Amino acid sequence: TRTHLNKELIHFPEGVNSRTEAIQHRIENADVKRKISKDQVRAIRIMLSGTHEDMKEIEESGNLDNWCTDNIDWLKQTYGEKNLVSAILHMDEKTPHIHATVVPIVTGERRKVKDSKKQEISFGKKEYKKKSKDTSRLCADDVMARNKLKEYQNSYAEWMKPYGLDRGIDGSKAKHTETYEYYRNIFLQTETIKEEIGSLQQEKEQERQAVKLLQQKEAQEQLRLSALQEQADKKQSELKENQKLVQEAKTEVKMLGVEKSLKKTAKNISDGIGSLMGNRKAKKLEAENNELRQEIETLQEEKEAVSKQAKKDIAEKDRSILEKDSTSNILRSKLDKLFDCIPALKEYDFILRVCETIQLPYHIAKQAFSGKDAFYTGKLFSPEHGQHFEADNAKITIDKSPKDNTPFLAIEGKEYSGWFREQKQKFFEYLGIKVNQPRNGQRQRR
Repeated sequence: TRTHLNKELIHFPEGVNSRTEAIQHRIENADVKRKISKDQVRAIRIMLSGTHEDMKEIEESGNLDNWCTDNIDWLKQTYGEKNLVSAILHMDEKTPHIHATVVPIVTGERRKVKDSKKQEISFGKKEYKKKSKDTSRLCADDVMARNKLKEYQNSYAEWMKPYGLDRGIDGSKAKHTETYEYYRNIFLQTETIKEEIGSLQQEKEQERQAVKLLQQKEAQEQLRLSALQEQADKKQSELKENQKLVQEAKTEVKMLGVEKSLKKTAKNISDGIGSLMGNRKAKKLEAENNELRQEIETLQEEKEAVSKQAKKDIAEKDRSILEKDSTSNILRSKLDKLFDCIPALKEYDFILRVCETIQLPYHIAKQAFSGKDAFYTGKLFSPEHGQHFEADNAKITIDKSPKDNTPFLAIEGKEYSGWFREQKQKFFEYLGIKVNQPRNGQRQRR
Protein backbone atom coordinates (compact mmCIF):
# COMPACT_ATOMS: atom_id res chain seq x y z
CA THR A 1 0.00 0.00 0.00
CA ARG A 2 1.15 3.57 -0.79
CA THR A 3 -1.24 5.35 1.58
CA HIS A 4 1.70 6.65 3.61
CA LEU A 5 2.61 8.88 0.63
CA ASN A 6 -0.61 10.90 1.03
CA LYS A 7 -0.35 14.32 2.66
CA GLU A 8 -2.81 16.31 4.80
CA LEU A 9 -2.94 19.90 3.52
CA ILE A 10 -5.41 21.25 6.12
CA HIS A 11 -4.89 20.90 9.86
CA PHE A 12 -7.95 20.08 11.97
CA PRO A 13 -8.94 22.40 14.85
CA GLU A 14 -7.88 21.39 18.34
CA GLY A 15 -9.89 18.44 19.63
CA VAL A 16 -10.98 17.42 16.11
CA ASN A 17 -9.54 14.13 14.86
CA SER A 18 -11.35 13.30 11.63
CA ARG A 19 -13.00 14.83 8.58
CA THR A 20 -16.47 13.91 9.89
CA GLU A 21 -15.75 15.70 13.16
CA ALA A 22 -14.34 18.68 11.24
CA ILE A 23 -17.57 19.00 9.23
CA GLN A 24 -19.70 18.97 12.38
CA HIS A 25 -17.32 21.38 14.11
CA ARG A 26 -17.68 23.91 11.27
CA ILE A 27 -21.51 23.69 11.30
CA GLU A 28 -21.71 24.05 15.08
CA ASN A 29 -19.44 27.13 15.04
CA ALA A 30 -21.05 28.87 12.05
CA ASP A 31 -23.98 30.28 14.06
CA VAL A 32 -26.56 28.71 11.75
CA LYS A 33 -30.01 29.83 12.94
CA ARG A 34 -32.23 27.60 10.82
CA LYS A 35 -32.81 24.01 11.87
CA ILE A 36 -30.79 21.55 9.78
CA SER A 37 -32.82 18.65 8.43
CA LYS A 38 -31.58 15.05 8.45
CA ASP A 39 -31.29 14.83 4.66
CA GLN A 40 -29.61 18.21 4.21
CA VAL A 41 -26.23 18.22 2.45
CA ARG A 42 -23.57 18.92 5.05
CA ALA A 43 -20.44 18.71 2.91
CA ILE A 44 -19.30 18.80 -0.70
CA ARG A 45 -16.38 16.70 -1.94
CA ILE A 46 -14.17 18.30 -4.59
CA MET A 47 -11.45 16.57 -6.60
CA LEU A 48 -8.71 18.72 -8.14
CA SER A 49 -6.26 17.33 -10.69
CA GLY A 50 -5.24 17.33 -14.32
CA THR A 51 -4.38 14.74 -16.94
CA HIS A 52 -1.93 12.05 -15.90
CA GLU A 53 0.74 13.49 -18.22
CA ASP A 54 0.30 17.07 -16.96
CA MET A 55 0.34 16.07 -13.28
CA LYS A 56 3.46 13.90 -13.71
CA GLU A 57 5.19 16.81 -15.44
CA ILE A 58 4.28 19.11 -12.51
CA GLU A 59 5.61 16.51 -10.07
CA GLU A 60 8.84 15.84 -11.95
CA SER A 61 9.55 19.58 -12.37
CA GLY A 62 9.37 20.03 -8.59
CA ASN A 63 6.26 22.24 -8.70
CA LEU A 64 3.86 19.90 -6.91
CA ASP A 65 4.10 21.74 -3.57
CA ASN A 66 3.41 25.09 -5.28
CA TRP A 67 0.50 23.50 -7.15
CA CYS A 68 -0.94 22.28 -3.83
CA THR A 69 -0.53 25.72 -2.23
CA ASP A 70 -2.33 27.45 -5.12
CA ASN A 71 -5.14 24.89 -5.00
CA ILE A 72 -5.65 25.49 -1.27
CA ASP A 73 -5.64 29.27 -1.82
CA TRP A 74 -8.20 28.93 -4.62
CA LEU A 75 -10.45 26.74 -2.45
CA LYS A 76 -10.32 29.21 0.45
CA GLN A 77 -11.01 32.19 -1.82
CA THR A 78 -13.83 30.42 -3.66
CA TYR A 79 -15.67 28.66 -0.84
CA GLY A 80 -14.47 30.50 2.25
CA GLU A 81 -11.43 29.73 4.40
CA LYS A 82 -13.48 28.40 7.34
CA ASN A 83 -15.60 26.24 5.04
CA LEU A 84 -12.58 24.31 3.80
CA VAL A 85 -12.34 21.62 6.49
CA SER A 86 -10.17 19.00 4.76
CA ALA A 87 -7.79 18.61 1.83
CA ILE A 88 -5.59 15.58 1.15
CA LEU A 89 -2.96 15.20 -1.55
CA HIS A 90 -3.24 11.64 -2.83
CA MET A 91 0.01 10.11 -4.07
CA ASP A 92 -1.08 6.49 -3.60
CA GLU A 93 -2.70 6.26 -7.02
CA LYS A 94 -1.54 6.65 -10.62
CA THR A 95 -2.16 10.40 -10.92
CA PRO A 96 -1.50 12.94 -8.11
CA HIS A 97 -4.72 14.68 -7.06
CA ILE A 98 -6.36 16.50 -4.15
CA HIS A 99 -9.58 15.47 -2.40
CA ALA A 100 -11.07 18.52 -0.67
CA THR A 101 -14.12 18.78 1.60
CA VAL A 102 -16.13 21.99 1.79
CA VAL A 103 -19.02 22.76 4.16
CA PRO A 104 -21.58 24.88 2.19
CA ILE A 105 -22.07 27.66 4.76
CA VAL A 106 -23.26 30.83 2.97
CA THR A 107 -24.65 34.27 3.87
CA GLY A 108 -27.06 36.55 2.07
CA GLU A 109 -30.46 35.99 0.56
CA ARG A 110 -31.42 32.66 -0.87
CA ARG A 111 -31.66 32.37 -4.64
CA LYS A 112 -35.36 31.53 -4.41
CA VAL A 113 -35.99 34.71 -2.39
CA LYS A 114 -34.19 36.81 -4.98
CA ASP A 115 -36.28 35.30 -7.75
CA SER A 116 -39.52 35.83 -5.83
CA LYS A 117 -38.55 39.49 -5.17
CA LYS A 118 -38.23 40.14 -8.87
CA GLN A 119 -41.70 38.71 -9.42
CA GLU A 120 -43.19 40.77 -6.56
CA ILE A 121 -41.71 43.96 -7.95
CA SER A 122 -43.05 43.19 -11.40
CA PHE A 123 -46.55 42.58 -9.97
CA GLY A 124 -46.39 45.52 -7.54
CA LYS A 125 -46.70 43.43 -4.39
CA LYS A 126 -45.85 44.84 -0.97
CA GLU A 127 -42.31 44.12 0.22
CA TYR A 128 -41.98 42.80 3.77
CA LYS A 129 -39.04 43.05 6.12
CA LYS A 130 -36.65 40.17 5.64
CA LYS A 131 -34.05 38.53 7.85
CA SER A 132 -30.54 39.94 8.00
CA LYS A 133 -28.43 39.24 4.93
CA ASP A 134 -25.50 38.39 7.18
CA THR A 135 -27.25 35.35 8.67
CA SER A 136 -25.31 32.11 8.10
CA ARG A 137 -27.08 29.31 6.27
CA LEU A 138 -26.19 25.74 5.33
CA CYS A 139 -27.16 25.65 1.67
CA ALA A 140 -25.52 23.42 -0.93
CA ASP A 141 -27.97 24.63 -3.61
CA ASP A 142 -26.49 28.12 -3.52
CA VAL A 143 -22.93 26.81 -3.68
CA MET A 144 -23.68 24.38 -6.53
CA ALA A 145 -25.86 26.69 -8.65
CA ARG A 146 -25.36 26.19 -12.40
CA ASN A 147 -23.99 29.70 -12.99
CA LYS A 148 -21.53 29.30 -10.10
CA LEU A 149 -20.24 25.98 -11.39
CA LYS A 150 -19.23 27.72 -14.60
CA GLU A 151 -17.57 30.49 -12.59
CA TYR A 152 -15.61 27.89 -10.61
CA GLN A 153 -14.31 26.32 -13.80
CA ASN A 154 -13.26 29.67 -15.25
CA SER A 155 -11.53 30.93 -12.10
CA TYR A 156 -9.78 27.60 -11.46
CA ALA A 157 -8.47 27.59 -15.03
CA GLU A 158 -6.93 31.05 -14.42
CA TRP A 159 -5.20 29.84 -11.25
CA MET A 160 -3.83 26.78 -13.03
CA LYS A 161 -2.45 28.52 -16.12
CA PRO A 162 1.10 28.76 -14.66
CA TYR A 163 1.15 24.95 -14.53
CA GLY A 164 0.06 24.42 -18.11
CA LEU A 165 -3.42 23.15 -17.19
CA ASP A 166 -6.16 24.22 -19.60
CA ARG A 167 -9.91 24.54 -19.07
CA GLY A 168 -12.28 22.21 -20.86
CA ILE A 169 -14.15 23.58 -23.90
CA ASP A 170 -16.78 26.08 -22.73
CA GLY A 171 -20.21 25.13 -24.04
CA SER A 172 -19.02 21.80 -25.43
CA LYS A 173 -21.73 19.73 -27.14
CA ALA A 174 -20.13 16.49 -26.01
CA LYS A 175 -22.66 14.07 -24.57
CA HIS A 176 -21.99 12.82 -21.08
CA THR A 177 -22.63 9.30 -19.95
CA GLU A 178 -25.95 8.98 -18.11
CA THR A 179 -25.62 8.46 -14.37
CA TYR A 180 -27.30 5.06 -14.60
CA GLU A 181 -24.96 3.92 -17.37
CA TYR A 182 -21.94 5.32 -15.53
CA TYR A 183 -22.78 3.44 -12.32
CA ARG A 184 -23.43 0.28 -14.29
CA ASN A 185 -20.03 0.53 -15.99
CA ILE A 186 -18.32 1.21 -12.68
CA PHE A 187 -20.04 -1.83 -11.19
CA LEU A 188 -18.80 -4.00 -14.05
CA GLN A 189 -15.30 -2.75 -13.22
CA THR A 190 -15.79 -3.79 -9.60
CA GLU A 191 -16.86 -7.26 -10.74
CA THR A 192 -13.73 -7.49 -12.88
CA ILE A 193 -11.67 -6.52 -9.82
CA LYS A 194 -13.43 -9.23 -7.79
CA GLU A 195 -12.58 -11.78 -10.49
CA GLU A 196 -8.94 -10.64 -10.47
CA ILE A 197 -8.83 -11.00 -6.68
CA GLY A 198 -10.30 -14.51 -6.96
CA SER A 199 -7.72 -15.51 -9.57
CA LEU A 200 -4.90 -14.12 -7.45
CA GLN A 201 -6.15 -16.07 -4.43
CA GLN A 202 -6.14 -19.29 -6.47
CA GLU A 203 -2.64 -18.61 -7.79
CA LYS A 204 -1.43 -17.81 -4.28
CA GLU A 205 -2.83 -21.09 -2.97
CA GLN A 206 -1.11 -23.00 -5.78
CA GLU A 207 2.16 -21.27 -4.87
CA ARG A 208 1.74 -22.30 -1.23
CA GLN A 209 1.09 -25.91 -2.20
CA ALA A 210 4.24 -25.85 -4.35
CA VAL A 211 6.23 -24.55 -1.37
CA LYS A 212 4.89 -27.38 0.80
CA LEU A 213 5.92 -30.00 -1.80
CA LEU A 214 9.42 -28.55 -1.98
CA GLN A 215 9.73 -28.61 1.80
CA GLN A 216 8.49 -32.23 1.90
CA LYS A 217 11.02 -33.24 -0.78
CA GLU A 218 13.84 -31.63 1.18
CA ALA A 219 12.74 -33.46 4.37
CA GLN A 220 12.57 -36.82 2.56
CA GLU A 221 16.11 -36.37 1.22
CA GLN A 222 17.30 -35.58 4.74
CA LEU A 223 15.69 -38.76 6.12
CA ARG A 224 17.22 -40.85 3.35
CA LEU A 225 20.66 -39.41 4.03
CA SER A 226 20.31 -40.04 7.78
CA ALA A 227 19.40 -43.71 7.17
CA LEU A 228 22.42 -44.26 4.94
CA GLN A 229 24.69 -42.53 7.43
CA GLU A 230 23.42 -44.84 10.18
CA GLN A 231 24.07 -47.89 7.97
CA ALA A 232 27.61 -46.68 7.20
CA ASP A 233 28.33 -46.11 10.89
CA LYS A 234 27.25 -49.70 11.62
CA LYS A 235 29.54 -51.10 8.90
CA GLN A 236 32.40 -48.95 10.13
CA SER A 237 31.95 -50.34 13.65
CA GLU A 238 32.11 -53.91 12.35
CA LEU A 239 35.28 -53.13 10.39
CA LYS A 240 36.98 -51.67 13.44
CA GLU A 241 36.13 -54.79 15.43
CA ASN A 242 37.86 -57.01 12.84
CA GLN A 243 40.91 -54.75 12.71
CA LYS A 244 41.13 -55.05 16.49
CA LEU A 245 41.20 -58.89 16.26
CA VAL A 246 44.05 -58.75 13.72
CA GLN A 247 46.06 -56.43 15.95
CA GLU A 248 45.61 -58.75 18.96
CA ALA A 249 46.88 -61.70 16.93
CA LYS A 250 50.03 -59.82 15.94
CA THR A 251 50.74 -58.91 19.55
CA GLU A 252 50.36 -62.54 20.67
CA VAL A 253 52.94 -63.68 18.08
CA LYS A 254 55.51 -61.19 19.35
CA MET A 255 55.08 -62.33 22.95
CA LEU A 256 55.84 -66.04 22.27
CA GLY A 257 59.59 -65.34 22.42
CA VAL A 258 60.66 -68.94 21.91
CA GLU A 259 61.90 -70.03 18.53
CA LYS A 260 60.89 -73.62 19.18
CA SER A 261 57.45 -72.72 20.09
CA LEU A 262 57.46 -70.44 17.16
CA LYS A 263 58.52 -73.25 14.84
CA LYS A 264 55.95 -75.62 16.28
CA THR A 265 53.18 -73.21 16.16
CA ALA A 266 54.46 -71.23 13.21
CA LYS A 267 52.25 -72.97 10.79
CA ASN A 268 49.12 -72.71 12.98
CA ILE A 269 49.75 -69.10 14.00
CA SER A 270 50.69 -68.16 10.48
CA ASP A 271 47.53 -69.78 9.22
CA GLY A 272 45.56 -68.01 11.99
CA ILE A 273 47.08 -64.64 11.23
CA GLY A 274 46.67 -65.21 7.54
CA SER A 275 43.10 -66.20 8.19
CA LEU A 276 42.48 -63.06 10.22
CA MET A 277 44.41 -60.79 7.88
CA GLY A 278 42.70 -62.17 4.86
CA ASN A 279 39.33 -62.57 6.52
CA ARG A 280 36.75 -62.40 3.77
CA LYS A 281 34.17 -60.85 6.06
CA ALA A 282 36.58 -58.04 7.00
CA LYS A 283 37.43 -57.39 3.36
CA LYS A 284 33.78 -57.48 2.45
CA LEU A 285 32.91 -55.09 5.26
CA GLU A 286 35.67 -52.74 4.20
CA ALA A 287 34.50 -52.85 0.57
CA GLU A 288 30.89 -52.24 1.58
CA ASN A 289 32.00 -49.42 3.83
CA ASN A 290 33.89 -47.80 0.97
CA GLU A 291 30.83 -48.10 -1.24
CA LEU A 292 28.69 -46.57 1.49
CA ARG A 293 31.16 -43.71 1.92
CA GLN A 294 30.99 -43.02 -1.79
CA GLU A 295 27.19 -43.27 -1.78
CA ILE A 296 26.97 -40.94 1.23
CA GLU A 297 29.27 -38.43 -0.45
CA THR A 298 27.16 -38.60 -3.62
CA LEU A 299 23.94 -38.26 -1.63
CA GLN A 300 25.40 -35.41 0.38
CA GLU A 301 26.18 -33.57 -2.83
CA GLU A 302 22.71 -34.35 -4.19
CA LYS A 303 21.13 -33.31 -0.91
CA GLU A 304 23.03 -30.02 -0.91
CA ALA A 305 22.01 -29.41 -4.53
CA VAL A 306 18.35 -30.27 -3.77
CA SER A 307 18.42 -28.14 -0.62
CA LYS A 308 19.98 -25.21 -2.45
CA GLN A 309 17.47 -25.43 -5.29
CA ALA A 310 14.58 -25.95 -2.84
CA LYS A 311 15.59 -22.86 -0.84
CA LYS A 312 15.87 -20.87 -4.06
CA ASP A 313 12.47 -22.11 -5.27
CA ILE A 314 10.88 -21.48 -1.85
CA ALA A 315 12.29 -17.95 -1.77
CA GLU A 316 10.94 -17.36 -5.28
CA LYS A 317 7.53 -18.74 -4.33
CA ASP A 318 7.47 -16.64 -1.15
CA ARG A 319 8.29 -13.54 -3.17
CA SER A 320 5.55 -14.42 -5.65
CA ILE A 321 3.07 -14.90 -2.79
CA LEU A 322 4.01 -11.51 -1.31
CA GLU A 323 3.56 -9.85 -4.70
CA LYS A 324 0.15 -11.46 -5.12
CA ASP A 325 -0.82 -10.42 -1.58
CA SER A 326 0.22 -6.85 -2.35
CA THR A 327 -1.67 -6.80 -5.66
CA SER A 328 -4.71 -8.34 -3.97
CA ASN A 329 -4.61 -5.73 -1.20
CA ILE A 330 -4.37 -2.91 -3.75
CA LEU A 331 -7.36 -4.29 -5.64
CA ARG A 332 -9.35 -4.74 -2.41
CA SER A 333 -8.50 -1.16 -1.40
CA LYS A 334 -9.65 0.07 -4.81
CA LEU A 335 -12.84 -1.96 -4.48
CA ASP A 336 -13.53 -0.57 -0.99
CA LYS A 337 -13.00 2.97 -2.24
CA LEU A 338 -15.41 2.44 -5.13
CA PHE A 339 -18.15 1.17 -2.81
CA ASP A 340 -17.41 3.95 -0.30
CA CYS A 341 -17.45 6.77 -2.86
CA ILE A 342 -20.36 5.45 -4.96
CA PRO A 343 -23.17 4.18 -2.71
CA ALA A 344 -25.21 3.23 -5.79
CA LEU A 345 -22.79 0.35 -6.36
CA LYS A 346 -24.29 -1.37 -3.33
CA GLU A 347 -27.60 -1.50 -5.17
CA TYR A 348 -25.95 -3.27 -8.10
CA ASP A 349 -24.14 -5.57 -5.70
CA PHE A 350 -27.52 -6.45 -4.18
CA ILE A 351 -28.86 -7.26 -7.67
CA LEU A 352 -25.90 -9.55 -8.27
CA ARG A 353 -26.61 -11.39 -5.02
CA VAL A 354 -30.26 -11.71 -6.14
CA CYS A 355 -28.99 -13.31 -9.37
CA GLU A 356 -27.03 -15.81 -7.29
CA THR A 357 -30.07 -16.52 -5.08
CA ILE A 358 -32.41 -17.21 -8.01
CA GLN A 359 -29.62 -19.31 -9.59
CA LEU A 360 -29.23 -17.19 -12.71
CA PRO A 361 -25.88 -18.10 -14.36
CA TYR A 362 -23.20 -15.48 -13.83
CA HIS A 363 -22.43 -15.00 -17.52
CA ILE A 364 -26.11 -14.18 -18.18
CA ALA A 365 -26.16 -11.68 -15.28
CA LYS A 366 -22.93 -10.08 -16.49
CA GLN A 367 -24.35 -9.75 -20.00
CA ALA A 368 -27.42 -8.00 -18.55
CA PHE A 369 -25.23 -5.65 -16.50
CA SER A 370 -23.29 -4.70 -19.62
CA GLY A 371 -26.54 -3.43 -21.20
CA LYS A 372 -26.70 -6.16 -23.85
CA ASP A 373 -29.75 -8.31 -24.55
CA ALA A 374 -29.53 -11.38 -22.34
CA PHE A 375 -31.83 -14.38 -22.68
CA TYR A 376 -32.05 -17.42 -20.46
CA THR A 377 -33.65 -20.84 -20.80
CA GLY A 378 -33.66 -23.04 -17.74
CA LYS A 379 -34.82 -23.19 -14.13
CA LEU A 380 -34.87 -20.19 -11.79
CA PHE A 381 -35.42 -20.46 -8.05
CA SER A 382 -37.96 -18.29 -6.23
CA PRO A 383 -36.96 -17.71 -2.59
CA GLU A 384 -40.48 -16.40 -1.93
CA HIS A 385 -42.19 -19.60 -3.09
CA GLY A 386 -39.36 -22.00 -2.30
CA GLN A 387 -39.50 -23.69 -5.70
CA HIS A 388 -38.09 -23.55 -9.21
CA PHE A 389 -39.88 -22.13 -12.25
CA GLU A 390 -39.02 -22.77 -15.88
CA ALA A 391 -37.80 -19.82 -17.96
CA ASP A 392 -38.13 -20.20 -21.72
CA ASN A 393 -35.82 -17.75 -23.53
CA ALA A 394 -36.72 -15.15 -20.90
CA LYS A 395 -35.23 -11.70 -21.43
CA ILE A 396 -33.04 -10.61 -18.48
CA THR A 397 -32.37 -6.89 -18.01
CA ILE A 398 -31.31 -4.36 -15.40
CA ASP A 399 -34.05 -1.71 -15.45
CA LYS A 400 -34.64 1.51 -13.55
CA SER A 401 -37.54 2.30 -11.24
CA PRO A 402 -39.63 5.18 -12.68
CA LYS A 403 -40.13 6.51 -9.14
CA ASP A 404 -36.58 6.93 -7.86
CA ASN A 405 -34.34 5.65 -10.68
CA THR A 406 -33.02 2.79 -8.52
CA PRO A 407 -31.91 -0.23 -10.57
CA PHE A 408 -33.62 -3.61 -10.28
CA LEU A 409 -33.45 -7.05 -11.87
CA ALA A 410 -36.16 -7.54 -14.49
CA ILE A 411 -37.35 -10.76 -16.14
CA GLU A 412 -39.44 -10.23 -19.27
CA GLY A 413 -39.72 -6.54 -18.35
CA LYS A 414 -41.10 -7.22 -14.86
CA GLU A 415 -39.44 -6.93 -11.48
CA TYR A 416 -38.08 -10.42 -10.76
CA SER A 417 -40.38 -11.14 -7.79
CA GLY A 418 -43.40 -10.09 -9.87
CA TRP A 419 -42.33 -12.47 -12.63
CA PHE A 420 -42.12 -15.34 -10.12
CA ARG A 421 -45.63 -14.55 -8.83
CA GLU A 422 -46.91 -14.55 -12.37
CA GLN A 423 -45.38 -17.98 -12.97
CA LYS A 424 -46.99 -19.23 -9.75
CA GLN A 425 -50.35 -17.91 -10.92
CA LYS A 426 -49.98 -19.71 -14.26
CA PHE A 427 -49.05 -22.89 -12.43
CA PHE A 428 -52.23 -22.74 -10.33
CA GLU A 429 -54.32 -22.03 -13.43
CA TYR A 430 -52.77 -25.05 -15.14
CA LEU A 431 -53.86 -27.18 -12.18
CA GLY A 432 -57.34 -25.68 -12.31
CA ILE A 433 -56.96 -23.92 -8.94
CA LYS A 434 -58.57 -20.51 -8.63
CA VAL A 435 -56.54 -17.95 -6.71
CA ASN A 436 -57.79 -14.48 -5.79
CA GLN A 437 -55.74 -11.74 -7.37
CA PRO A 438 -53.89 -9.52 -4.86
CA ARG A 439 -55.54 -6.15 -4.31
CA ASN A 440 -53.92 -2.72 -3.97
CA GLY A 441 -50.52 -4.09 -4.90
CA GLN A 442 -50.48 -6.43 -1.89
CA ARG A 443 -48.90 -9.83 -2.16
CA GLN A 444 -51.28 -12.76 -2.27
CA ARG A 445 -51.39 -15.30 0.52
CA ARG A 446 -51.19 -19.00 -0.04
